[in-house]
Amino acid sequence: MAEPLPSDPALTAGSTGSTASKAVLGRGLLYTMGTAAPVLSNAVVTPFVTRQLGSTEYGSVATGLVVVQVGMIVAGLGLAAAITRHGILESSGVSGARSLVLRGAAAAVLLTALGALTAGWSAGWLGIREPIALVLALASAAGFSMVVNVQSYLRVLDRPLPFVLLSLGSALGGPLLGMVLLLTGEPTAARYLGGLAIGYLAAALCGLAMVVRGVEHHRGDTRRALRVGVPTVPHQVAIFLASGILVLVAGWLFGSAEAGRLQLAVLIGSAPGVLTSSLNNAWAPIVYRTPEHDRAEVLEHTGRDIAVLTALAAGFVAAAAPVLLRIVAPASYSPGEMTPAVGLVAAGTVLSVLYLCNVHLVFASGRSEGLALVTPLSLVLGTAGAWLAGHFFGVAAVGVGMTITYAAMAVGVARLARRVSPTRWHERALVPALGLGFALCALGAALPVEGSWTVVRIAVAAVVFLASLAMLRRVLTR
Repeated sequence: MAEPLPSDPALTAGSTGSTASKAVLGRGLLYTMGTAAPVLSNAVVTPFVTRQLGSTEYGSVATGLVVVQVGMIVAGLGLAAAITRHGILESSGVSGARSLVLRGAAAAVLLTALGALTAGWSAGWLGIREPIALVLALASAAGFSMVVNVQSYLRVLDRPLPFVLLSLGSALGGPLLGMVLLLTGEPTAARYLGGLAIGYLAAALCGLAMVVRGVEHHRGDTRRALRVGVPTVPHQVAIFLASGILVLVAGWLFGSAEAGRLQLAVLIGSAPGVLTSSLNNAWAPIVYRTPEHDRAEVLEHTGRDIAVLTALAAGFVAAAAPVLLRIVAPASYSPGEMTPAVGLVAAGTVLSVLYLCNVHLVFASGRSEGLALVTPLSLVLGTAGAWLAGHFFGVAAVGVGMTITYAAMAVGVARLARRVSPTRWHERALVPALGLGFALCALGAALPVEGSWTVVRIAVAAVVFLASLAMLRRVLTR
């Protein structure tokens, strides 16, 4: 018998769009602390790591981090996307979701172990100097996959506190241990990635301890979950590579040192997307639980409010980019030159909201197969655009690849949603917010970065920040 789900305040209040927005932003901000933990840890650790390793060795770390993220998605077989949906919409409910977490852990260990066997030849091809560094990155990927699956299960139960604690343990523990290892021995990429591996695996064991009791397997659950999840593997890889591929393109065109410089710009420019992903931890379950006849209204209200907040966040990082870049990297990295890349990457995060609105409908329908085609094709377009922009205009222009990728994804997933979902909503509700975001990102990319212009940029960032606080207050109190 399926375990009951917790009641949803948005639904009991009538599932109106305004009530749903309040629930998403209010509850989503709790999840933000957990989802933002990797960004915060990077902000704290990156200045130290860049100074300890130097640009060449840090380039190996940057590539290793891409391996961690992509490996997590592939090793997880897409179950992170399926577990939350399964716990809410399938008959076995919470019990079935719990079983899927443990099965996903076994699959992650097996797949990453197979990948580690090839490290002797694949490390050089990826641009990682030592095979052991690649092995440690894959171990991190296995632990990360388990953590994400447990978090998907916690979303079903709407338990943000353990979600946040688990995220903090994995995102902060590993980098801090990596810093210690760099200080106590020869500063190499392998030592730092070893710290990450220990942190992720320790967090994974803690997370699995939350679900190991009372596991009951339900016949057919794994098959149904894989049918939803596996097609999302290329989809999720493409989403990550919308930013991660930029680092690889920069490495192919300009070398490992330039890849490391661009990775810093991608880190900052992607920050608004972390906010959106955080809110999505509350957003997706509310959309799934909303009755079909109310779903369009909920999407329009929540999508518009989240788009405004994301646009303001993108405008903030684009305006403050020179200051933020100087914080995370020493002067030898020439961080100010990467300012336009921050604005280009941030513009892509604004478009991600339109994509998310429609992808919720695709997942709710249980027909996710089309994502395996739409998202990778979008990535191909974005990668081609990044390559051409970098070739003709320099390394900072590579950032445009993320904007191109998300534009193609927004169009493709919208068409897919119309095919698989009966819900029809008005995408034009998001147009003002998208226009605001593009204007702010363009301004941040174009403004000069030296002299008195720094004061202008700080003033613009402050105004945008205050506007975001006012917007949050309006939604949460209406």
